[in-house]
Parts: sequence; structure tokens; C-alpha cells
Amino acid sequence: MSWELWLVFVAVWFLAGIPLGPNALNCIAISSNSGFRHALWAVAGILIAAFLFIAAVSAGFATLLAANATLFTVLKICGGAYLIWMGISMWRKSGRAVAVKAEAAKPAGRILSDSILISLSNPKAVLAYAAVFSQFVDPAQPLAPQLAVLVPTAQAITAAIYVGYCGFGTAIGRFLKSARRRLVFNRLIAGFYTLAGTGLISAEILGNSSGERTATSH
Repeated sequence: MSWELWLVFVAVWFLAGIPLGPNALNCIAISSNSGFRHALWAVAGILIAAFLFIAAVSAGFATLLAANATLFTVLKICGGAYLIWMGISMWRKSGRAVAVKAEAAKPAGRILSDSILISLSNPKAVLAYAAVFSQFVDPAQPLAPQLAVLVPTAQAITAAIYVGYCGFGTAIGRFLKSARRRLVFNRLIAGFYTLAGTGLISAEILGNSSGERTATSH
């Protein structure tokens, strides 16, 4: 993987992870009620769930590559389309206030298990992981070395994002309770999703067309 492509992956994965969802709200609630250190157990749970999602997606990539490289190309295009759909969905959100519910302090083991379940309860996460990862895997190259770069990078970014949410605690919750700020936040991320999805699909189609022309010329 080139340095430039890796930087694009970092940007995409970071912006895909920062929207305020159940995982982020869980980190904020635990941090505000039990403190920053306890909230780090929630981050650990999120990372465990993320690893399970990545393992499932990676196994699917391996199966597709073994069966038919064309199917993998179709998956990449569908992944780009899914990013566009995510952008449109977020753009249409109303920007209503975000509720951060207060909770009683929990033991570390309970925080860890609850966080894993919260993450795994979102079946769309597998689609999101597949959508992003598929754009940066080259089917012409061995899969394992590529995943050896992408997986630690994704996990490090995910950890940084949710540790950040723990650190912000209720402050970011109060900031995003403003409907206008929430709307602006959603639409900035939505615009990136849409542009990223469009660009990735265009690059895939143009790349395939160029490859076909080269093959024809020979």
C-alpha cells in the first residue's frame, strides 16, 4: 500500500468514526458518571467488537478473492454506493438535540461487556466496515500484508476517537445539544461521505476501464 493511499484510508476511517452514535454516547455517559478511567473499559469493548467485525469482513474478502476477482470489484463499487447512501442519510437528519443519559456507576467488567453488546447490536456496522475496507484492498496483491497495515491503523484510529469522546465527557454532549451545531456537524460529515463514495466509485470504474484498454492493446 502506498503512503498516499494509506493517508486517504486514515482520513476516511477517521471521519467515518466520529459521528455521534451509540458507542460515543456510551463513552460520554460513563465518563461523566464514573470517570475517565472507567470509560476506557468502554473503549476496550468497542475495539473487541471492531476486531470481530473486521475479522468477518476480512474472511469475506478472502472468499471473494478466491472465488472471483470480478465479484470483489462489484463489492468495491457497492461499498462506494453505501458511503454515498450514508452521506445522504446523514444529510437528511434533522439535527435534533442529542440526549446523553446519566447512569449509575458500573463495574469495569460490566462496562466492557455492555460496550461489546452495544457495538455488536448494530448490524449495519458490518456493511460500513466492508464498504470502507473494500476500497483499499487491491485484489491483485496478497490480502494478508494489506490487512496487516489496514487493521492496526483502523483500530488505532477507533481507539483515539473514543478515548477522545471519553475525555470530552459531557462537554461534547452539551456542545452537540444545539440543533444548529448538530445539523452543521451532520452535514459536514455527510458531504465527506458523499464525495468519498463518488470518488472511490469513479476511481474503480476508471481504473478498470484503463486496465481493459491496456489489455486490448496487447
